[in-house]
Amino acid sequence: MVARPGSRSGHSGLLVKRPNSIASVLFLLALLVGALVVGFWLFRSFLQPFAFATVLGIGFHPVYLRISRIVSGPNKSALLTTFAVLLIFMLPALLIASAAGGELIKAARYLGDRSTQEGGAVAYLTHKQQSALRWLGKYVDVEELRLEDALANLPGQVSKFLLAAGTRLVGGLAGFAGNAILTFLILFFVFRDGHTAIENVTSILPLNRDQAVRLLTGIRDSIVANLYGILAVGFAQGLLTGAALATLRVPSALLLGLTAAVCSLIPIVGTMLVWLPAAIYLMATGHLWRGIVLILWGALVVGTVDNIIRPLVIGSKVELHPLLLLFALLGGIQVFGFIGIFIGPVVISVIAAVINMLREELTASFKDAPPSTASIS
Repeated sequence: MVARPGSRSGHSGLLVKRPNSIASVLFLLALLVGALVVGFWLFRSFLQPFAFATVLGIGFHPVYLRISRIVSGPNKSALLTTFAVLLIFMLPALLIASAAGGELIKAARYLGDRSTQEGGAVAYLTHKQQSALRWLGKYVDVEELRLEDALANLPGQVSKFLLAAGTRLVGGLAGFAGNAILTFLILFFVFRDGHTAIENVTSILPLNRDQAVRLLTGIRDSIVANLYGILAVGFAQGLLTGAALATLRVPSALLLGLTAAVCSLIPIVGTMLVWLPAAIYLMATGHLWRGIVLILWGALVVGTVDNIIRPLVIGSKVELHPLLLLFALLGGIQVFGFIGIFIGPVVISVIAAVINMLREELTASFKDAPPSTASIS
């Protein structure tokens, strides 16, 4: 083999191509960044279903592993696990819907019977209106408020409100159904191909095997702990709300307790959607002190359970200070909405894991470095 003129060795081609290689890498990185931006723009509408599916896939991965030991084939195992998760979420919803339907039927029969006794629906509603005005007149001047004129226009306003609310409800249910279908479709592929995706991500990370495992384990533990926290908070808030409603003799306390457990998933308002209308109902029916007690119970006890139980449950699996976890939860909800319940603690867990890795790397570097012989003159 004859070397080219002016070259030192036969490897000179590598030295000549290196600038082009660096330029190619820079171009590919720029192209990758641009493609990621465009990809985010294309898929941003599906980020929430993807995030929920990822959370459910990580949380129910042990269930998938158990089913995969019984059923042969990843497709069958993923399909059965997805169906099991669907049932876990659908059964409570069906129970609440069934109970709510029964309560609505009973309420309709009650109103029908009472209106017949009063001489018709109009007479019955007028009687109830006068009773409410007499109760309110004990505390405020009803004539100055002109409530009778407002109540006279109330049917028209109620019909407009119900029409608008019904339109929004139909649109919201359609969007919710679409996101739910996408979530469980993605969940199937998360169960089936999740392990391969994790291996691919691990292979491109500039970390050794131990560091990559620790980082991914911290993310997994944070998500699983949040799932446990959601279940614990929902159970506690539903139990406390239902017990208070039953003690204060509010009708359908069991149904309202189950509804409060579901409403605990809603950020900020949560169970207030249940106990506040119940308190207003108590006060409007002449039980003022019961209503006040329910408001105090809901605000001071039920409302603060979330901030106590969730950090304790998450902190038992994630080695972070409860106060730091509390701010991570609140900040995640404020920035990302409901999915921020998971994103906030995950971000803090990743930061803590990276700081620990950096500390270990720096400690190892200082140990391996030769002792300095320099002196201060």
